[in-house]
Amino acid sequence: MNKNHFDIIIIGSGIAGLYSAYNIQHLTPNKSFLVLEKYKKKWIGGRMNNEEFYGTTVVTGAGIGRKDKDILLQKLLQELHIKYTDFKLDVNYAVIGEPVNVNKVFKMLKNHYIKNEKDKTSKDKKTFKQFAKPLLGAKLYEQFIVSTGYTDYENEDVSQMLYKYGMDDNSTGLNGLDIPWKQLIQTLVHKIGPQFIRASNNVTSIQTNLEGFGKYILKTDNGATYYCDKIILATTITGVQKLLPQVLNKSQFSIYNYIKGQPFLRLYAKFPKASADIMRQYVPTYTIVSGPLQKIIPMSKEKGVYMIAYSDNANAEVLKDNLKNTLKNRLFFANLLEETLNIPLGTLQITALLDFYWPIGTHYYSPLPKDLSVSEFIHQVQHPLPDILVVGEVVAANQGWSEGALESVAKVLTTQWLKK
Repeated sequence: MNKNHFDIIIIGSGIAGLYSAYNIQHLTPNKSFLVLEKYKKKWIGGRMNNEEFYGTTVVTGAGIGRKDKDILLQKLLQELHIKYTDFKLDVNYAVIGEPVNVNKVFKMLKNHYIKNEKDKTSKDKKTFKQFAKPLLGAKLYEQFIVSTGYTDYENEDVSQMLYKYGMDDNSTGLNGLDIPWKQLIQTLVHKIGPQFIRASNNVTSIQTNLEGFGKYILKTDNGATYYCDKIILATTITGVQKLLPQVLNKSQFSIYNYIKGQPFLRLYAKFPKASADIMRQYVPTYTIVSGPLQKIIPMSKEKGVYMIAYSDNANAEVLKDNLKNTLKNRLFFANLLEETLNIPLGTLQITALLDFYWPIGTHYYSPLPKDLSVSEFIHQVQHPLPDILVVGEVVAANQGWSEGALESVAKVLTTQWLKK
């Protein structure tokens, strides 16, 4: 038996890839598997991790959990004996003009959509922006976008956004969960077995094996070759776009063109005491702001650590060239904070910056053909071939949340698929 032959190879070690390995062990413990990760060992877990910054634990990508909705996530945490705490989200606004009552406007938009649902031409092939902006008018629409704190739903299929996005999850009163993401990833890796996860293995090709053992041959950019009978692809859309066309024809792959990725930024700052005292006054809690910073969040008021930008799409891109921890960039963000929060210029000082910029932080579905439901679309993109699955937030019913990634795995990684 070739030592590089496995029953199943999982490409990607984010939460979906690790959860797939965890479930394989439980469902079919006799099956051999291997997880291949493109990046170095420190990036196992993908967007789900924590780092220490001036004595404060900060998140790298994944944010909070939702007590009322994240069922699989809480079940996994309990199975792994990982403690987590719940809290009530309190949203503050420091926006230009009056903030919009997001839930009220969203409810109005959804009711309008439902009443006009029979008129297929009014609801098919539209993004949320195409649907909502004419109804609200340009001024109210833009204020709605600012007041939500996100732009990641604007180009999404309108029905998917209205029914699955979870706009209420960003509102005051949300029952949130504070989760130790790094502990979750480390515990999963320990349960799976670190020997079954190989970092710095960027899969560059998938070929059908016409002779010998293993249905597929996988090659990596470090010269390694692996053989397997089944593949679970747990990457962003970039990995899907690179690898699946090697085993699908152009027509089969075309459905994946409806999946879009978008950039995402978390930027942290450490303030000296005098500036931290000022920030405490202006940013008492999770604060939505106008401009590219979008959201500012206290991480530790006592230690003077704040997330000073929680941005997506164009806002993340406009900031990405100023993220290195240099004096010039610290001055840039101090001035931007002063301007954003209406603090007198020259007041704030920043000691250090720490950024996590994700070229693809979340995904969304662009408007689908009118004869294809979202549920059927998701089924198709998760099952490109009988022996290949695609899992993760990239193909989730609930994109943008860890729960969506877990659900995508639980839905398709069945004993039946593993044993056939």
